[in-house]
Amino acid sequence: MLDPDDQTIIKECQEGNAVLVTWDRVVREAAKGITPYEALDIAKEKAHESGDDQAQAQAELGRLRALSPAELTAMGEGADSTVKFFRKHITLDRQRADLVRQLRIEEDYSWRAIARWCATISGGPWGGNQLAGLVICEKAAEMLGQDFMSPPWN
Repeated sequence: MLDPDDQTIIKECQEGNAVLVTWDRVVREAAKGITPYEALDIAKEKAHESGDDQAQAQAELGRLRALSPAELTAMGEGADSTVKFFRKHITLDRQRADLVRQLRIEEDYSWRAIARWCATISGGPWGGNQLAGLVICEKAAEMLGQDFMSPPWN
């Protein structure tokens, strides 16, 4: 199940003829997107085909979304502190972990949809925040002795 924010992002990518790059399996499959590693592999392959490996790779990567080093740093630090905050404050019991696993694996909830569902049930203030959903899935999988970034979770 896609969250309304996921649907908006996918629609905007399709309208702009952009490729959606994400780690979230559910969103990636719905958008016919790719992982960040696949994006780098495509850039390298196109560069190799052109014979100008370095320049072509940089040009292809530039199509993804040009960010300055300062923007990348700010985004990375912001995401890191947000994930740390969620890891500290979001808690799950075994029953909730089992339910999150069912929603993610059997009903194909995206990370945003997981976050929104948990926020609605528990009154959490994070809404459909993708990083909150990632942490919720991480905690649920860990509680169940699984890896949230590996199949069948992702």
